[in-house]
Amino acid sequence: MGGERVPKIALFYCSGCMASVGALTVTASLEAFKRLESDDVGLFCLSAIANEVPKHRKTTEGAKMIVSIDGCSNNCTTNILKSRSFNPQIRLNLVKDLKLKKIGPFKPFDYTSEEFEMVVKKIVEICEEILRKEEK
Repeated sequence: MGGERVPKIALFYCSGCMASVGALTVTASLEAFKRLESDDVGLFCLSAIANEVPKHRKTTEGAKMIVSIDGCSNNCTTNILKSRSFNPQIRLNLVKDLKLKKIGPFKPFDYTSEEFEMVVKKIVEICEEILRKEEK
């Protein structure tokens, strides 16, 4: 990897934009990443893992913690990671854990600003908790 610094936290998220919760994982993950302002958190590429890109695999292997954000009960993010021998230590499912409703198909932006903020805050909270534990 040519001496690249690998973030401690590898954040993978669903991008199944056929439904509201899939699109919400994308927008909320991006916003959470921006708010965290930490080099210890990285947005990682799920499609590169699915496609078995060697550099992305090696980078993911270098992270200390893998967090997967799934939109719905399909658990695509977690299942893709598992299919490539990665086991996310932390998993968040918007439907199961946050009780959000999956709206679709083809309704990617049918979520409220309150739901958006709730998901952003939860992702930030997860990452901050991991980093606090790392400091100890």
